[in-house]
Amino acid sequence: MSSQAVTLADVAVEAGVHPSTVSRVLSRPQLIGEPTRTAVHAAIHKLVYTPNRAARQLAGGRVGAIGVLVPDITNPFFAHVVRSVQQGCRRNGLTMLLADTDQREADELSEARALAGSVDGFVVCSPVAATQQWLQVVGTAPLVFVNRRANGVASVALDQQAIIELGVTHLRAAGHRSIAVVRGPHSYWSSRERDRVVRRLPGLVTYGPVRPDFEAGIALATDLMRSNVTGVLAFNDVQALGIVAGYRAAGRSVPRDLSVVGSDDIADAAMSDPPLTTVAAPVQQLGDAAFDLLARLLAGAIERPEITLPVTLTVRASTLGRSSTSSTNSIATKGNHR
Repeated sequence: MSSQAVTLADVAVEAGVHPSTVSRVLSRPQLIGEPTRTAVHAAIHKLVYTPNRAARQLAGGRVGAIGVLVPDITNPFFAHVVRSVQQGCRRNGLTMLLADTDQREADELSEARALAGSVDGFVVCSPVAATQQWLQVVGTAPLVFVNRRANGVASVALDQQAIIELGVTHLRAAGHRSIAVVRGPHSYWSSRERDRVVRRLPGLVTYGPVRPDFEAGIALATDLMRSNVTGVLAFNDVQALGIVAGYRAAGRSVPRDLSVVGSDDIADAAMSDPPLTTVAAPVQQLGDAAFDLLARLLAGAIERPEITLPVTLTVRASTLGRSSTSSTNSIATKGNHR
């Protein structure tokens, strides 16, 4: 049977269920038991059935897709979140539509408007546009923010205070007295939250705002070399790896000349030379929580919870002396759900 000829009724016959059950698996899978969902998806795969989203929109039903927006898809942190959300979509028979906004408010809003008619809801990572603008764009569609708190919007975020406290405490315990903290883009909620913590901690040097990418880290290395800073907490791992590369290009050494701490614990952090000390984020859990929140909203939940996930400190050779043996330790922080 050709895919063009396959209908929802054909899928229902193959799966041994009523056509309305197939429709519900595609639009509201959380209402259907796992055995039935599995049977329906197996039938869809066997018959190569493609839902007619346009028809479902005209009928006022769900389109079976969600929109995911990220500020930088090349950053492994966001790539992992996207992958986790996509896995949730796959388990629930949904399609994911992805857009990269390049950390620009105008692009963020224009991409959202372009997707608004084709998705049932949004997961937005580190949004920079005002909350009211977002609510105007999505209308009544469910919305979940990742790493951003906003009144009236469901969200899941990392413990930004702990990121600063763990990184700075580690550097001070290693004997550093001149410590720099790199500020991220001011438009990021996470940057503003970290700034509040930095202002409460005495004796820190701040740089930035600095773009959270590799090239910005390389450029920042020159400024750090001109200072008396001996330890630095970068905004994220990608930026931290740029700082390490900048020092190496100048004939300097990490950690001999500068101890470097990142944030996120992307795969490259453990594989870098030297391996990077970092405040590790539970990225898989972050994406899972974001999808679960959206699924609950799609099912009609009224509550808009704010979830905070804990972070851990992973110590590697970028903050150890050259004569020391590289090791890995983890220090956990508490998250919350309110």
